[in-house]
Amino acid sequence: MYDYFEIQAKIGITKHIGGLEATRKLLKWCKVDNLDYVLVVGSGNGVSAIKIHEMTGCTVVGIDLSEDMVLMAREKLKSSETGVEFIVGNAENLEFDNNTFDVVISESVTGFTDKTKSILEYHRVLKDGGFLGLNEVTWISNPSHEIDEYCRSVMGLMAETEEVWLSLLMEAGFKNINSSVNRMSQWKQMRGDFELQSMDFFKIWGRFFNLYFHETEYRKSANRLAWEAIHIPKGFNHYYGYGLYVGQK
Repeated sequence: MYDYFEIQAKIGITKHIGGLEATRKLLKWCKVDNLDYVLVVGSGNGVSAIKIHEMTGCTVVGIDLSEDMVLMAREKLKSSETGVEFIVGNAENLEFDNNTFDVVISESVTGFTDKTKSILEYHRVLKDGGFLGLNEVTWISNPSHEIDEYCRSVMGLMAETEEVWLSLLMEAGFKNINSSVNRMSQWKQMRGDFELQSMDFFKIWGRFFNLYFHETEYRKSANRLAWEAIHIPKGFNHYYGYGLYVGQK
């Protein structure tokens, strides 16, 4: 059976909580401009990294664990687009030298990793004075055991409170830390997801139906995920939101 990430990777879908509105805020807080060298961790199908380049003019390297996602991301690049590249990479063990990047951005990715390892890696590859910008699922209220277990077992996500995220950044050596925790709006999220995926909308659904009707394992996995989505614990959406966290090396 495919897990949550594999189901999405197979059809080339990338989304993050808060949509492009959250990305724009992170770019502003991290003071990204056209001279910056930016690492996007968990770049998925590449749309967010490409939009970051288009919005700021910065040079972007996107990394993702999934080779399939990296290949899909590379297909989106125009022949004349030299300011973006995509490579396979692991957030917990970045294959870059110390002090390489001006900014590291990670959205709805770090929460799925060993956070202590990945955040230390972000700090290591940043230049002195560089910025880390995180957009991650954050508990607004203390979750019940049922809700916490649903996050972990179904989504593979280990969400944290704002206090824990802040302490992780401080322990890794970041300073001048700012944060903002926002409640979820399902309508805004749907709109943001569509804005992010609009260029690939028909391709994504085409891949989904092709896999669903022709690959038994994918169909079983998609049905299981749909069943789990229908049986989400009551009040789940009231417990979590997204936190924007920015720290400076």
